[in-house]
Amino acid sequence: MRTKTLALASAAALAAVVTASADTTVQAKAANVIDLVQKAEVSAARQSWTAAIDAYKQAVDENAKDPVLRNKLGICYQRAGDAKQARKAYKKAIELRKDYAEAWNNLGTLEHARNRYKQAISHYAKAIQAKPADAVFHKNLGVAWLALGNVDEAAEAWNEAYRIDPAFLASQAVAVPADAVSLARQDYLYAKLLAAHGQTEKALEYLVKAHAQGFHDFARVEGDKDFASLVTDPRYAALK
Repeated sequence: MRTKTLALASAAALAAVVTASADTTVQAKAANVIDLVQKAEVSAARQSWTAAIDAYKQAVDENAKDPVLRNKLGICYQRAGDAKQARKAYKKAIELRKDYAEAWNNLGTLEHARNRYKQAISHYAKAIQAKPADAVFHKNLGVAWLALGNVDEAAEAWNEAYRIDPAFLASQAVAVPADAVSLARQDYLYAKLLAAHGQTEKALEYLVKAHAQGFHDFARVEGDKDFASLVTDPRYAALK
């Protein structure tokens, strides 16, 4: 009986050693991933995309089931101009987390950049469904609708973006312009949105930008009730 008891005790001790060893390995891998992510973030901040990509790829090798690492890797590929690898990384992130809003948005920007606006809108909509309180997603959706010539849908999306965050136009998130629409028209519509919300200073700023890019339809501005407070500003008269 004693021999059996000793054998069981030895087995338990061995199991404890194996468990401790496994825990140590997991902790070491986790620490390595943290170091690699920090290295990648420093490289990304310096816009050293090749170095950032290399670090994130190593982190993914250590933790292949982390969707956040895949998304960040995709962003670096996108910044580096490699849309194919960026798309692959974003899709893998979504495969790992179906409701990963940021990855859906970033995948949308890739389609947007290829002038595939309907596909972009679909992806932005999925991002919004997963995370409706992110102004950037609504902003991107609006720009894609504008590129398709649907001003009403664009205005609706931007109004929601404004409701969530009045400073949404200054966002530095991954985003793309409406390549099919002139910057003058886009900035004019931004000015209209801001003026409608009583943001005269910001509205004037965007109208100045629109004018510098070729907008001269002041009759439209003066006939639009959204610009009522802006047209009485002396600075507006200076634009004409």
